[in-house]
Amino acid sequence: MEGKDGREGQGFGEPFFSFWQAQPAHPTNKVLILFVEVCVKTLVKLGRAYPWEKPKQCPKCQSVRLWGHGYVEAYFDEAASQSVLLKRYRCPECGVVLRLRPKGYWQRIQARIETVRQNLLDRIEKGRWPPNSNPPRQRHWLRALKRQVRMRLGMSYAERLAEGFSELLSLGVCAVSRAV
Repeated sequence: MEGKDGREGQGFGEPFFSFWQAQPAHPTNKVLILFVEVCVKTLVKLGRAYPWEKPKQCPKCQSVRLWGHGYVEAYFDEAASQSVLLKRYRCPECGVVLRLRPKGYWQRIQARIETVRQNLLDRIEKGRWPPNSNPPRQRHWLRALKRQVRMRLGMSYAERLAEGFSELLSLGVCAVSRAV
């Protein structure tokens, strides 16, 4: 549709798109998580003032140009009910967003991997959840572990869940994720 001055796309409710208008440089930006050595309690105490170490290069395209991209809130068991600010960087070359996260945690899991392992081992070996724990969340972990073991390691591990947990961990798989 032609607008008042004869240009296309200038009618009511229609955006003008020029032939020379730049297309988005990175239409499908991805988020990569980089695990770094950091104390969660120190993060809570210092907040934005925490001296995050900038990655040396982008893990996707190896560009050395990385821009600060703000912070994102996350929750961890060690921080109780307080949110923790995690630093993000963006690569201007490939558009990927790098999110720094403490080592020892899986993506989307608030508890440390060692805590998850110990709680599940207590349940598997003793038949009871540890005292002062969260049984509904741990039942979720146990169901997910059983499913991951069956799907990724086969039925031969179905009765050896503790061994299956260690095997999944060595494969780099989140043993308590519901996604397969």
